[in-house]
Amino acid sequence: MLLSAYPRPNEVLSCQPSQLTARRLKRNSRMERALVADFLELPIAADPQKEAMPMTMKEAVEKAWENWGIGEESSPEQTISENWHKIVGVGFAGKCAPDSLNESTGTLFIKTASGPVKQELGLSRKKILAKIRKLESCAHVTDIRIS
Repeated sequence: MLLSAYPRPNEVLSCQPSQLTARRLKRNSRMERALVADFLELPIAADPQKEAMPMTMKEAVEKAWENWGIGEESSPEQTISENWHKIVGVGFAGKCAPDSLNESTGTLFIKTASGPVKQELGLSRKKILAKIRKLESCAHVTDIRIS
């Protein structure tokens, strides 16, 4: 009965190295990793995850901001999005939104919720374009496409 707790010889031979995933090895203790490394004839290295100090929340947020480019100079798209309610008015701000800006042609694409909103924005196209051009870093916007 005691021997039934151990694997049979054919079960041990059927164990393939590909089954030993990095995730499973990561969970194991150092002794287990050393045993597996010896069995697979691989050198054992120190686990960098266990030796490194964890990042503070402040460091993690700063790293994410750096990777995503947040907090740097604002882009024209960001400036337009932040001032959208001033550009089209509070009534239309929830019914339409700037979709994208083609910087090479200076065209701003606007998505609308319905046909009447599209028509109203089309009638006030010149006013909207004038307000956008007054914004910082948006003087190059020359056209608006409403869809």
